[in-house]
Amino acid sequence: MGIPLATPASRPGRRAAATLGLIFVLIGCEAAAGGPEQRAEGLLALSTGEDSRLDVIATAPDGAVAISLPLPEDGATWISAGPDGSLVATTVDGHLITSDPVDPRGTAVDVASLGWTPVEAKDESGESVPAPASFPTWDPDGKRVAALGGDLADGAAVTLLIVEPSTGKLTTMTTRQPVLPGPPVWLDENRVALPSGSDAEPASILIDTANGKVMKGPPGDRRLVTSADGSVIATSAGPGAPVVLRSTKGWLEDDGTSIGSVEVPKGFTEATALALDATGRRLAIVWRRDDGTTQCDVHDGDDGWRRVLSHGGIVAAWLR
Repeated sequence: MGIPLATPASRPGRRAAATLGLIFVLIGCEAAAGGPEQRAEGLLALSTGEDSRLDVIATAPDGAVAISLPLPEDGATWISAGPDGSLVATTVDGHLITSDPVDPRGTAVDVASLGWTPVEAKDESGESVPAPASFPTWDPDGKRVAALGGDLADGAAVTLLIVEPSTGKLTTMTTRQPVLPGPPVWLDENRVALPSGSDAEPASILIDTANGKVMKGPPGDRRLVTSADGSVIATSAGPGAPVVLRSTKGWLEDDGTSIGSVEVPKGFTEATALALDATGRRLAIVWRRDDGTTQCDVHDGDDGWRRVLSHGGIVAAWLR
């Protein structure tokens, strides 16, 4: 991006958030020695719990800074960004909500102007988006959101929700089998991959959103994420396993090839969340320590997947 700060674009009628301020955080936003901070620019990092916050990493004259953005009034447990900078989140009570665009090419931040709007959509029978709706993820075009509907803890098959926030259209598709907690992964404009199986024996399923057809996907990976254009996929098999990067075509063919990998850092147990940028050249990994605390590391694919920045957070996403 090569810009100093990120700006939520102004629109009339936004809900004010006057109690929130602009926070430049240099402590806890640590660049690796010699790391070019602009390679982490546009990263969104979400923390939850008593210290819930949503930060966007930006580049300032003195290095990387974390700018605090307003959270939805009911808080958030997941975040995803579309190509125009619009965010979609799941609130703490399981509802979907979208934000005004965050403009990654601005020069200042007006945090009081970023508003959030509940997603209102209905299917052909008039049913609204069910709650809880988990792990919403924008499609490559930024027109539709895929999310999981149902209780992910009870081991039953859940519903894949395809929501068009701009039109209010909701389409529901059964997964026909249990899936593991994790975001739907867009492989292209119609196909979505979901982790399935069990933590001990992870697998995946592929769902064609045009017709609802469910197919078997490659096995062995507990966590999946694709770049916004769907060309690159990053995977993790679980505790102790590295994060492996592949071409999506190679992963679908299960051909054993890779384009890079990142080992679990010393003092950490596993990757709990992954995020790739638009073309798959920047990777954010949320690592979990033995005590349950987390750290989000940014890795640069143009520099051998070297770590270039660390920041707090349990969920990561990239503006695009």
